[in-house]
Parts: sequence; structure tokens; C-alpha cells
Amino acid sequence: MNIRFASECDQNNIMEIWNYCFNDGPKFTEYYFNNKYKNYNTIVVEEEANIVSSLQLNQYKIKLNDKEYSTSYVVGVSTLPEARGRGYMKHIMDFTLNELYKKDQLVSILMPIDYRLYRKYGYEHCYDQIEYEINMEDLRGFKSLGSLKKASLNHINEMINIEESFLENLNGIVVRDENYYKNLFKEVESEDGHIYIHENEGSDGYIIYFINGESIFVRELYYKNINALKGMLRFIYNHNTQCKKVNITSPVDDKIRFILSNPRTVTMKLKPFMMGRIINFKSFLESLNIEGNNQSSLIISLKDDYIKENNKIFKITLENNQLSVEEGKFDYDVEFNINTISQLAFSYISAKEAYLLNNLKENKEAIEFLDLIFTKKENYINEYI
Repeated sequence: MNIRFASECDQNNIMEIWNYCFNDGPKFTEYYFNNKYKNYNTIVVEEEANIVSSLQLNQYKIKLNDKEYSTSYVVGVSTLPEARGRGYMKHIMDFTLNELYKKDQLVSILMPIDYRLYRKYGYEHCYDQIEYEINMEDLRGFKSLGSLKKASLNHINEMINIEESFLENLNGIVVRDENYYKNLFKEVESEDGHIYIHENEGSDGYIIYFINGESIFVRELYYKNINALKGMLRFIYNHNTQCKKVNITSPVDDKIRFILSNPRTVTMKLKPFMMGRIINFKSFLESLNIEGNNQSSLIISLKDDYIKENNKIFKITLENNQLSVEEGKFDYDVEFNINTISQLAFSYISAKEAYLLNNLKENKEAIEFLDLIFTKKENYINEYI
């Protein structure tokens, strides 16, 4: 067995593995390998000189607590059937995590097909979405005060402005720029989707959706005001002769449920969406700006089975809004595994919840210190590849 980064000549073999393991159509696969795939961000496992397993590390920037971090989004984890059951996934994930550490990345994200597969590698649940299932007739009453038209690349600046307004109070979001949206247009087209922009004295909303038989899937419904939202819901209703229902995914703080005429006829569920992981605990702590001038400290024993540099005891001291971190053989105040630390660092859980979930006796001073560093927030992310 040999694990390495891919070379240019490996792309066709990796594409064959992708096609075998995933049910993506040829248009999407062509888009992905022409626009997203990078051999230098792809890791492969060789068996007797044949590539049998691979994954990609797609690069993004995410914003945690108003600070931007470069991150690797682990996608396309796949193994050919004849090589499954030999432990290759463990080896490729071990290799990947330590390569990310060497590259000085502090955080990583991953959308799991099964949470149980990735928890053992330190990834943990950090993002949710709300998913609505709405009968078309429940949208009949909405009126439109503006107009919708098919979006083009000329609307990218307006879409960025809408997105920034819509997500301004959310944590963990991907930083989107012009190049991001150029790729998004190509991705949506490759899956036969549609992008429309809402206008009413300026562009104030946009919708990305896909028609699947008698239903519509709305991937993004972003708006700057309630009238834009109502107008786009009316636009969805205008498909009532084609489709019977619509599924909409949205942030957990979305306002759709507040304006539905009869929420009891609508199915709403919390949908686990993405996992996160801290790659370099010490450097992540040192990157934080904390509002707290009183000197205080906490000693944490961190358990990480895959990144040995994290698997230590850390003394964390807060002074003059800055954290200093010292490694050593200290008597520790609390012990957490990397999964819990990742949820705290992504602001997905509070310190009190961390103690509860780990069945620890509450320590008021420790909880107050941790809440000062890791403040629970509403997270959102909506990247698929």
C-alpha cells in the first residue's frame, strides 16, 4: 500500500473511482473535474501500482467568530469494491489529517454520508439546516411586489450583496467572492438547475432551484427583506401546474415559518448537514481575539488519536484580550476529546453542553472561561462539493 498526492496522469483513474462510487450524471462529473478537481489537493491509495481509493481536499475560506480561516473540505472519499474492508479509509484519513497539520490549516470540514464513519477521525457535527416540505397550495396566498428574472454572470455583485446581508448574523459561513459565484453558475447548470434574481427597487433576493419530477428542490433562497421572500415564494407557486410540492433548505434562523398561512400543514425538520474538525488546537486558540481583560487560566487535557501534536495537556491563559497556550505535564481541570473541542471551537455547543454531553461534573469557573473563548452561535454552511 502506498498513499500519496495525485499527479496529473492520475485524473482518469480517479474519475473512474468517482463514477463507480457516486451517482452523479456525466454533466456534473465533467463540471467537477474541469473546475473543482485539483491533483495537488487529491490523495490516493495505491495497491500494486493501481489506484483503489481517493479523496479530494477542496479549498475554501470560512468565517468563525468573524475571523477567516483557510479550510480543506474533504469530499469524494471513495474506494473501489475489491479494495474495501482492508482499512484503507483509516490510513488515508490518518495521512490526510497530518498533511493538513503540516500545511498549517487550523480547521477542516466534511459532509458525511454517515456520521459514524468520521467521528472516529475527530470530525463532529457542527452545522444544521432547516428543511421545509410545503404543498404548492400552501403558497397560493403570497403576492409579489417585484419581479423575477433569470440571473446571469452580470448579477454576481448583486448576489454577493444579497448573500452578505442574508447571512450577516450567522457563524461558520463560507466566504464567497466573484470566482465562487462564477463556479456556482457552472455547477447549477451542470445539474440542470436555475438561478433567478428578485428585483424591487434594486436586487433584493435570489433563488437557486431544481425541478425534479413533480417537486422543486430549493437549494438557496436568500433575501434582504420579507417582501422579496414573499415574492420568491409566489414565484415557486407559479410552478403549481408542474409541481405538487417544494422542498426548501435554509439556515436555522430563517423566517419562512413565520409567514406561512398554516404551518401545521408544512413539514419542518432539523437536518444535520456538516461536520467540522480542529486540526491545530494550539494555533487555533492563539488566533482568537477575546473580549476579556481579567487574567484567568484553564488547563485542558485533549485527546486526539490522529494528530499527536493535539494529544497533549494545554495551559490556556487569558490576559489583555489574548490567549497564550503552553504545553506541559500539568494537573488538568478538564479532559475533552477532539470531537468536543471541535464543536466548541465551531461555536456549535456551549461549555455547559460540553460538560453535559461528556457526563462531567460542572465546574463553574471552567465553564465561564470556556464560554468566554467559545461563544455558542447559529452556524450555517451550504456547500456541497
